[in-house]
This record gives sequence, structure tokens and C-alpha cells, in this order.
Amino acid sequence: TTIGAIVRGEEVIMAHHDTVIEQDDHVILFLVDKRRAPEVERLFQVGVMFM
Repeated sequence: TTIGAIVRGEEVIMAHHDTVIEQDDHVILFLVDKRRAPEVERLFQVGVMFM
């Protein structure tokens, strides 16, 4: 899985190793194997104890 870009407001940011995903960002991901989609989705889910 590769982060292709992050959309932050009106800005498109090309992801680098030190790029930080912020609240309200939209992340564009590229999956080589779509069977891994559920696994990647879990990385972005918020747990019950988040707040």
C-alpha cells in the first residue's frame, strides 16, 4: 500500500516519508492487492476510547 497524495483543503500534497496526516485530510491510497483493503481500512478507524 502506498500513499499517493494527501488532499488538505484546496492543496494536494505529494506524500513523503515525513508527511504527517492531519485531521480532515483526505488520503489517496494505491493498493496492489485489493484483498488487503479491509486491513488498510482498519488502520483509519477510530476506536471507542479515541476521545
